[in-house]
Amino acid sequence: MISLDVPIFRDFAHLQKAIWAPVLFRPIMGSPEQFVIGIAVASDSGVHLERANQLQRLECIFSNASQMAIAIAETALNIIEADLSQRSKSALSEFRPGISGVLLGDINEAQGISLEQIAASWMSALSSLYDRNLTQSVTEDLPAVLEEAIAAREGGDRLPSLVFEYVRQHRQGLDRFFSNEIRSGTQRRRNAHAVVIDFAGSKLVANFGTLASSNFNASVGRIKTRLWELKVDRDKEPSAIAMRDHEMIVQHQSMNDPQLSFKQVDRLKDALSALEAQADQEEIRLRALTSVDEIGRHILHKEAA
Repeated sequence: MISLDVPIFRDFAHLQKAIWAPVLFRPIMGSPEQFVIGIAVASDSGVHLERANQLQRLECIFSNASQMAIAIAETALNIIEADLSQRSKSALSEFRPGISGVLLGDINEAQGISLEQIAASWMSALSSLYDRNLTQSVTEDLPAVLEEAIAAREGGDRLPSLVFEYVRQHRQGLDRFFSNEIRSGTQRRRNAHAVVIDFAGSKLVANFGTLASSNFNASVGRIKTRLWELKVDRDKEPSAIAMRDHEMIVQHQSMNDPQLSFKQVDRLKDALSALEAQADQEEIRLRALTSVDEIGRHILHKEAA
């Protein structure tokens, strides 16, 4: 039930008009079962995406498979938010699904004191994966939380810089194909909506990601986002004839690593299988390797004359 604050309606001139739509998540392929994981709002003056902040409740339903479901939902919301920032209302009226099982519900019109208020009100009314009180309680700390999240996402994976060092040491000139951020040793730029490619050679375009046994959900979500970036870059190729191979190169611990438990090995296998299925759907190669040296040698081989 949406609570309406009477004083809001004393001055209609200050209400913002917007369109909004629920973001629907269907985790079981072919099933109509769905969850509302977000409310996307757009107006002539801006956009906003209110996210489900209680996705962990999916653990009660999907048990061991919940981690993958949560990672997919978070990645889908990242893609939709990026699209909203670029295309505004068109991102709703001409929705482009980035991940299977995530779609947009009916578009509606609304008025409110802000886009955030509109989204939060409808999210409270429609989603069992949302707690408005939780969102309000952390409002003052949000900038700090966002800074931590950005730092964790952008600066937490050393793999690209390690691969760069290997390639630079083994073949002169090939290092110029790495992104400016990797070559300069700086963090990934803070525009979360920009498409960033780690390596763009003459025959291979690749992003790198570590599938870590710790902080597992975050690493899976990051890899799925990098997959989407490769898809966007691949679709920009000027000619199908000259199209380069696009690969998401994932480094993971060996399955026979004694530091991994049986449960961790099973989780790793399930994650790689799901990531490969997502990559196949986007017609991108997911290449899973266990060391920096393997990745470096693969790049040298692909770019060999």
